[in-house]
Amino acid sequence: MEKIKRKLYLASLALAMLSIVFALLISGKQREFFYFSFYLAMFGLFFERKKIHWKKIDISYAIILIGLVKIVWTLVLYRQDPNYGLGATQLDAGKKLIVGGILTFYFSQFSYYLSTFNYRRYLLASFTLAFVLSTGYGLYQIYHGIDRIALSTNRATIAAYLYSALSILLIYLLIKNKSASVYYHLASALVFIVSFLIITMTGTRAAILSHPLLIMLMVLFHYRKIHLKSLLITTVIVGLGIAVSYDKYLKPKIEQTSMEIKLYQQGDDFSSLGSRFSLWRIGLNIFYQHPYGNTVEARRAQAEEIVSHDRKNKTAMVYIDSHLHDELLEAASLQGIVGLLTVLFFYGYIITLAIKYKNTPLLMIGCCMIVYGLSDVLLISSESLLFFMVCIALFAKKMPAQICG
Repeated sequence: MEKIKRKLYLASLALAMLSIVFALLISGKQREFFYFSFYLAMFGLFFERKKIHWKKIDISYAIILIGLVKIVWTLVLYRQDPNYGLGATQLDAGKKLIVGGILTFYFSQFSYYLSTFNYRRYLLASFTLAFVLSTGYGLYQIYHGIDRIALSTNRATIAAYLYSALSILLIYLLIKNKSASVYYHLASALVFIVSFLIITMTGTRAAILSHPLLIMLMVLFHYRKIHLKSLLITTVIVGLGIAVSYDKYLKPKIEQTSMEIKLYQQGDDFSSLGSRFSLWRIGLNIFYQHPYGNTVEARRAQAEEIVSHDRKNKTAMVYIDSHLHDELLEAASLQGIVGLLTVLFFYGYIITLAIKYKNTPLLMIGCCMIVYGLSDVLLISSESLLFFMVCIALFAKKMPAQICG
């Protein structure tokens, strides 16, 4: 029976890693491997039920809590609609969050199985494969003249956020390796340069700005002190990546940003940044007026009322039914104060846990979700939700010292 339990755990782990590999290649396969991993985890939990230790608090609880809030919100406010109207997206996201939370709970509870093999090596192999394949796909799209590459997501912004997190975690795995030679450090430098160029080609300004800063934060937190040599090397590499792409890619984005801000100040919000400003202003207004929650349809009606008195934010109506391009505002405007507090609790707990246990990859996962959640909604997009849930599951439990290497 012990062999069966171990094989279930390792098989679930392998399927979760395959979900990462396919995250930016084939969304359908990412989803399949995620759920197959979950099914095996459920069997594993059944067989291991007598060994389950219920901790007072766990990162998986925070994830499941967000999922429960989304599900209960949908079932209550859409109880008259058998198809749940526009709330179906929130319901689906809630289910995925609960699945992700259970997967995280399973991997964390029985992490002693990780000491039976070189877990770090398999993580490095899976993230390297994911990076190489997604980079190749990105280069293929660039070669075929796609202006803003989106990989398999069909949304350049989501592709940029996932690719950024993927490359940051890969760099960590490369520099963390005890047997890392100069080749590992050169490989990590190459990963940064290539990833920065690919992210630049997505045209996603939030990721272009944040990616180098997040990598510098990761290096500083990993070494726990100002290591002048490492800091200098990182600064040089970041500077090189910026210099290579500045004239052709970065400068036009800076000018575009400046122009969009100026247009918004003049009352024209018909731009990427302008529409976000409008969504955020309207979202805040709706939350203040309805702090206990809304249906998506009611939110639209309230937004229409606001826009009828202030045409400056009219472009928000184009996107209001999708989301507000901000994780906290999205939760606050729909699930109200409870939704807002659950997301804030999750953010706070993942960062606190990472700092307390010096878990660098978990810190970077949390930082990516927080930073990129300022301009998008990662907890309802299927690709991003599944990707980050699996990453948390793989890194939530700090690996034994002999495995970390």
